[in-house]
Amino acid sequence: MELFQNAAERLRREYQCFLDYLEINDVQLSKRTGHIGKKDCFALNSQFDIVRERYHSCGRTQEYYTVIDFFYYFSVRTGILQIRSMKGKGMTLQKGQRYQWFSQMEAMEQYILMMTVWLGEYHEALGNSYSAYVGGRIFETMTEIRGEGALSNSYGRGIVAFCKLNYFHEVRIFALFQLLRIDWMEETEEDKDNKFRVKELYQTAEGYAWKELLKKQGREFWYTLNVSTVLPVIRKIVKNKSVDIKEKLTSFLVYSEEIGGHTIDFKITVGSCVRKILMGDQYTLEDLHFLIQKSVNFDNDHMYYFQIGSGTLRRRYFIPECEDEIWQADTVLAELMLYEGMQFEYLFDFGDQWHFQITVEKIVTGHIEECQISTIKGEAPEQYDCDWE
Repeated sequence: MELFQNAAERLRREYQCFLDYLEINDVQLSKRTGHIGKKDCFALNSQFDIVRERYHSCGRTQEYYTVIDFFYYFSVRTGILQIRSMKGKGMTLQKGQRYQWFSQMEAMEQYILMMTVWLGEYHEALGNSYSAYVGGRIFETMTEIRGEGALSNSYGRGIVAFCKLNYFHEVRIFALFQLLRIDWMEETEEDKDNKFRVKELYQTAEGYAWKELLKKQGREFWYTLNVSTVLPVIRKIVKNKSVDIKEKLTSFLVYSEEIGGHTIDFKITVGSCVRKILMGDQYTLEDLHFLIQKSVNFDNDHMYYFQIGSGTLRRRYFIPECEDEIWQADTVLAELMLYEGMQFEYLFDFGDQWHFQITVEKIVTGHIEECQISTIKGEAPEQYDCDWE
């Protein structure tokens, strides 16, 4: 629809502002979380046009800047940007293999791609059930409004009231795609009870059209939200069927690294026990699990998971027997977007809870065929600290 063209162009400029700021300012990421720091978030937010938080100081983390967090998630998830540990610079976001491909897309293609990742993945990655509930309430409220109108004029007035006291990511995402418009308090206005300075929420013409499109979807669509189910629906905002972008965007979203091109040096720590393991990236997290078990002489008789990333990029990869989990440990290492200096956790035995800290010390070109336990330092912990006799 031509209706969405202006929204797409504005979103494109907003995202380019994000990319340019990172490059021009050579932004360093937090060593602990891999996130953009408070000062950079505050400065970057001030350059946005569509959704600009009204904070007066730089005391908030990336989680309180939804637009920055979404752009960060989208960029790393799709390989547009990659987290890299640079000598003398710490961790930074560098242009990835997909950067040029994405920059050559039309604005509408980028808009559809981002919206697909929002609905298909980011919504779930937020991990905030109440925020998701608010997102559902926003959609329900929008169905009660014809054309452009204030949400507080319907039974959505409670959402507007809550937004003044609580930070809801979904509200900002709706506004980023220009489905809603946030009316903010002016600098001169005072309201001590309005913590986030939100006055009103308005449905836009784009929001009305988007709502009418999604209302046609059955219940199954909402229970199976992922990029493969969302993309065929969202692409319908472009009515010109001669421009079939589904295949192009699908291939972009299927992000994968070349398997078998690198060797990874892992450092595993539990208490005073240290082990180092060399593995080719063609192996899986499950293979790493077995090697850790072997290195500390555990019985390998309990469940486990690996927790990788932080914030919205955090994922837990469970033992493959946990079939109901989305992410499983039979994932190949090359698909994890690991980088030197990255730290993650391996939790073994959900009862006794053995926490192993894993650090990616080196990633070198070329892979080894056989895995190696290269360093053994310190006594292995006793798996069962009791006398069974």
